[in-house]
Amino acid sequence: MKRFKKAAALGLMSAMVLSLAAATGCEEKQESSMAADVMEPTEKATEPPVDKLPDITEFSAEPNGMLGRAKSLLAINDDVVGYINIDGTDVDYPVVQCGDNSYYMDTDIYGNYLDSGSIFMDYRDIFVPDESKQSPQIVLYGHNMLNGTKFTSLHNYRKDDSFYEKYPIIDFNTNYIEDQYVIFAYFTTYGDYGESAYGEEFAYWDMENMDEKEFNEFLKTVKERSFISPNIDVKYGDQVLTLQTCHMDEDNSRLLVIGRRLRDGEKPEDFIKKAAPKDESSSDDSDETDEDNEE
Repeated sequence: MKRFKKAAALGLMSAMVLSLAAATGCEEKQESSMAADVMEPTEKATEPPVDKLPDITEFSAEPNGMLGRAKSLLAINDDVVGYINIDGTDVDYPVVQCGDNSYYMDTDIYGNYLDSGSIFMDYRDIFVPDESKQSPQIVLYGHNMLNGTKFTSLHNYRKDDSFYEKYPIIDFNTNYIEDQYVIFAYFTTYGDYGESAYGEEFAYWDMENMDEKEFNEFLKTVKERSFISPNIDVKYGDQVLTLQTCHMDEDNSRLLVIGRRLRDGEKPEDFIKKAAPKDESSSDDSDETDEDNEE
């Protein structure tokens, strides 16, 4: 029986590969996955072919199996790695990851050109179903558009501290597990290497493999620059989620919204109204919104 289940699962995966031949995403990855599908068998079949494979809902090694929405999205694009939603905002999108940080800046999940692009994960981040093997920091990029799409509404946090009190939770799922993150910091910073008016160099996008010392230094910088100081502890071993969008073109600045994954036993309602403005003068009340900025 175990052998049959394995064979059925492999047959299903093969069928998925064929159905995804026209899907969008990194061409190199598609070509690689399709190449394995056309290999000739090394042995003759010892069992008669199965006319119809049974429905398999939990064919992965993960205990919860693949989420239903993920199955639907992967049928469109096998670069989909998760889904993000934030109550009170317009952030409600699939998340993709490719072999670089440029492809999805102006491409939707169907492979079509789109000014606002897609929400995409840094290509260096590891975001596998086994959470113990994920990068300590996951970075997601999204444009700041005049029409309010993608990550534009993240600026609601910067403009009004009371918004954070109502909506401190980010729902961010892998294709297999539903997770939630509590926001503990947000601030504006420089979007490139080098000194700037926003403080010393802080290459937040280049910190996907931090050890404990590096993580603590990262955390110290984040808390020092944050517009808020909520009573939320963060420690090495917590996974951190950083959302990045553009702030102003003139100085190549970025808005970062940063949260940590909820631990076992924690509930979203435990964190409502934990925001405490750090310094009203450090919050930027300008309403500038840039269209289609480069990430």
